Amino acid sequence: MIKKINIFKWDNGLKTIEDYVCIEERFEVYLVYNEFEEFLAELPASPSQLRELGVGFVICEGYEKAERIVDSWIEGKKIYVKVKDTDIGRFGSELTIRHTPCGDPYKARESKVIEGKTGEMRVHPELILRISSSMTQLAETWKKTGGTHWAALFDKDGKIVAFSEDIGRHNAVDKVVGYAVLNGLNLSELILASSGRMPYGMVKKVVNAGMPIVITKSPPTDKGVELARKYNITLIGFARGKRFNIYSGEHRISFENRT
Repeated sequence: MIKKINIFKWDNGLKTIEDYVCIEERFEVYLVYNEFEEFLAELPASPSQLRELGVGFVICEGYEKAERIVDSWIEGKKIYVKVKDTDIGRFGSELTIRHTPCGDPYKARESKVIEGKTGEMRVHPELILRISSSMTQLAETWKKTGGTHWAALFDKDGKIVAFSEDIGRHNAVDKVVGYAVLNGLNLSELILASSGRMPYGMVKKVVNAGMPIVITKSPPTDKGVELARKYNITLIGFARGKRFNIYSGEHRISFENRT
């Protein structure tokens, strides 16, 4: 995920030092069904957890539901995701240039919101604060480079069950979702924590994956809030220190004193 290069640094004088930078590569995602292969997208991403990236992308972008995923494998720079047999040519839309929530352009077919079934778990503020405090402690690549986003999945007791780093915050979310599906975890019973903002495209991933709660140290956008409220997602932003903001889904948070 990282490489060491020589750079110039100005610090009260010019000097040459070694520095770590993130590796960026491009991967093609294909959906496999009925013995056909259908190209979905070409994604810029960090070269790690590629099976998870493919599966998570298919689910989070609304191409298929988690229960229809059969397998995933890698061949060079191609990621294949096999699903149960489906209608031939169901993704017949033309390829377009789209932009990730980070602004990077990539080629992909049109995606959609399919609304996964979210659970009705309830959490206490203490759990939210505990999750938010553990966020940056897990990001080893970020500590070395400052160049990655990360995402993590926690269970209702605050135990971490998946973690990913990537040059794109959208990819990091796709990777933890893909990990959960490939390992038989129930997304409707898990909490997503993310390092990035929550615009419409990121909240769409949460909705499609069926995750009930998302916690981020950053803010959402107005379209992100609207989508979260429409689909009953508990959206928590600015989770830092001893505080956080609740933008939707406050019914999942138990504020009564615990005895």
